[in-house]
Amino acid sequence: MAWIETAGGIALPPPELGSCGVTISTMVDGARNGNGDFIGQVVGDDKLKIEVSFGMLTPSEMQTLLSLFDRKRGGKFINTFRVFDPRVNDFVYMDMYVGDRSGTPVRIDAARWLPGAWKSVKANLIQV
Repeated sequence: MAWIETAGGIALPPPELGSCGVTISTMVDGARNGNGDFIGQVVGDDKLKIEVSFGMLTPSEMQTLLSLFDRKRGGKFINTFRVFDPRVNDFVYMDMYVGDRSGTPVRIDAARWLPGAWKSVKANLIQV
């Protein structure tokens, strides 16, 4: 069992220790009136966002991570993930989309100009 995995059992690499930031967003339809008082209401349910960082990934691990979301190569923008939800203090399955993904190629193979690894890889998973 992995910290984060798809419903189909594809596990993401273990995130860097202490890197899994969790944000819970409450969306509101609101503004301020002429007196500066808040007027509005909550719109929908709270949403979970998980920010993960990976210290170093192999090219294969990076490709697996990116291919989950690459629609041109069979991936999907929205995937069902098993993640830890602090609101229930347990692992749950939820549909999530991916935000920006980033990383820095390192150990470049001079003969083929391919990265031998990726460092400082980051991704955001956001509940639908």
